[in-house]
Amino acid sequence: MTDKPVFDGPESVACVEREPLEHWLQGSTVPDIVLNIGKAQGAALAHRFLATPDGPPINQSFSDIAIRTQRYAAAFASAPEKPVVASLLPALPEALPLGYAAMWAGIYLPINPFLEPGAIIGMLESTGARILLAEGRSGKQGVAEKLGAISAALPDLEIILCGEEEGEGRLEEWIEGKESAPPPMPEPSDVAAYFHTGGTTGLPKIARLTHANLAYMAFLAGWGGDMRDGDVILCGMPLFHVGGLIFGGLAPFAAGASVVQLGRAGYRDRAMIEGLWEIARREGADILFGPPTVAIAAIDLFKPPAPPNVRHWVSSAAPLPAATHRRFTETTGIAVKEAWGLTEASLVLTFMPALGESRPGSVGVRLPYCELGIVSLTPGAGPAKAGEAGVIMGRSPGLFAGYLGRDTDGLETAPGLGDGRWLNTGDVGYFDEDGYLFITGRAKDMILRGGHNIDPATIEEAFGALDDVSAVAAVGRPDKRVGELPVCYVTAAPGKSVDPSDLLARAVTMIAERAAHPKAVHVLAAMPLTAVGKIDKVALRRDAAVRAVREALPAADIVSARTDSSGRIVMSLSPVPENASVVLSSLGLVLAEERDQADD
Repeated sequence: MTDKPVFDGPESVACVEREPLEHWLQGSTVPDIVLNIGKAQGAALAHRFLATPDGPPINQSFSDIAIRTQRYAAAFASAPEKPVVASLLPALPEALPLGYAAMWAGIYLPINPFLEPGAIIGMLESTGARILLAEGRSGKQGVAEKLGAISAALPDLEIILCGEEEGEGRLEEWIEGKESAPPPMPEPSDVAAYFHTGGTTGLPKIARLTHANLAYMAFLAGWGGDMRDGDVILCGMPLFHVGGLIFGGLAPFAAGASVVQLGRAGYRDRAMIEGLWEIARREGADILFGPPTVAIAAIDLFKPPAPPNVRHWVSSAAPLPAATHRRFTETTGIAVKEAWGLTEASLVLTFMPALGESRPGSVGVRLPYCELGIVSLTPGAGPAKAGEAGVIMGRSPGLFAGYLGRDTDGLETAPGLGDGRWLNTGDVGYFDEDGYLFITGRAKDMILRGGHNIDPATIEEAFGALDDVSAVAAVGRPDKRVGELPVCYVTAAPGKSVDPSDLLARAVTMIAERAAHPKAVHVLAAMPLTAVGKIDKVALRRDAAVRAVREALPAADIVSARTDSSGRIVMSLSPVPENASVVLSSLGLVLAEERDQADD
């Protein structure tokens, strides 16, 4: 195999594309990759699980993971038909080989354990899941309490408990007697996994990803992130999301790098975040990655010197504010490399060149075999002009096989961008003259909480169903810890008097995901409206930001809050507290004085 070009700019993307995609792959399916790398890397360390920041690790070699994957796949294949294997698992040591095995023997459905039982049951029913992998009594994510409702609603579902030392229904007990020859290899075009993603109805949409999608992404994410043979990568991302499962699992595995898994809860465990820098030093970490909220926490907890091996921090899941990007590197001396993509693209479409310039505010350049285009926000206007912000369209070998149970394949034509079908990403952005992409907004006003997309329609539908509410709008309120928290604005129906606490108590019973439960309800006399009579969410986001700043900086008066051309909220304060810049940056906001200086 030709040595891979180093990723130092757009030119290196073209160098990769001179070879056919197959040239770079470690296998055409997930089990191909696992078995091939297991054989090639053998006893080298592939995965280290830390139950606590300083506790004894559980280690697995590349061959250990390959053997475990084969063993689990043989057990799953004992089902009468090709099974859909669902999971409600945290980041257990066996989680990755179980996922790979499920993709080999059938289709893997990782589910967010924090969803409400009704949403979980709905996904299990709609996908025809036959097996559910779940954490048992020792779990801290509330799964054990949900299993009763799940088993009552789906009596034929086989529930297997993982992470348990004793008791009935345990994984090891279930496997006994089911070990036989591994199942036949899947085809690259076969669906490997179902991933749930945001939607405007009661249940999340289910994106179907094929083995070809994931084999491509194993290479692409590893090359974009500059993963090298022998690297050490810390992972605190949840494994029910493509980011954790691929960038924290399959991509390092394909690159010959090892992953240090930060406990069952990952970044949800405050102790892991507080111990992040010490763990990175002790483990000799080469790459760190996490969403902007974790990057912000890491800045606050940083104590020099920086861990000597770390080459860069990969930021993804949500755009990182330019000021935070700069502050991270100024504080730690570590470069930030942003990535951007979505579940329907199997993970990433762009990456900041690992060995090239980092441009704060940008999510990098297109990756090999990816095509991107910008469509004007004016309906029917076609492609956006150079430098003009518009809706980002994309396509690549990672594009999904459509949503499960829907007539549409999720793709569309894009007049002026070329023949074929494109993915409407829902994000708004523009390219600079060098081909770097800048995300300036979200076409659907998604609320980004801790790296998870929350569709405001999920909240609005619930409050709109209350007969004493006439109008409702949900927006994200800036939050230092998780990026955004959902808040809701309502107006009362004529002749009705409403209490925010009462509205909230009734509405949350209709919102499946707890993360989408609003943290505040504000009753307005009238909704702000645009010139064409639509609810002005830009104004509501400014109001939510003002409320957040008043709590964070109670001694400062807010003179004004405005939204600039890129969609950022700019605050003018009087007096300007000494820590105002840092506080506003942590909230994703801009201090007017700094913005004016930058413009000068």
